[in-house]
Amino acid sequence: MRKKLQNITNKLIPIGAILLVIGIWAFICAEDIVPAFMLPSPNDVVRAFIGDFALLMKHASVTLVEAFWGLVVGIAIGFVVSILMDQFNFAYRGFYPLVVITQTIPTIAIAPLLVLWMG
Repeated sequence: MRKKLQNITNKLIPIGAILLVIGIWAFICAEDIVPAFMLPSPNDVVRAFIGDFALLMKHASVTLVEAFWGLVVGIAIGFVVSILMDQFNFAYRGFYPLVVITQTIPTIAIAPLLVLWMG
């Protein structure tokens, strides 16, 4: 019984938090605390999602295809570089500092630069 109650509580707390955030969002929009062009109401967002669903799915499919090919190219380049680093000492000495640098920079720090460079 206690485990079942804990299981229900574990599910209700996140749902309650989401509903609270949506409620605060709706209140902010209803009271015009933030202009509608900056923060549309939850109803407007749902209506726009339903009305523009086909367009959103078209763009989502393009994004997924681009992400897939980016992953494939990244894996291929990483595989080739790792083989080169394993087989040739000069490649190891050349690429290793770059590998270390790329692993120490947080993704969120370089994300704006990647957007600027790649669009």
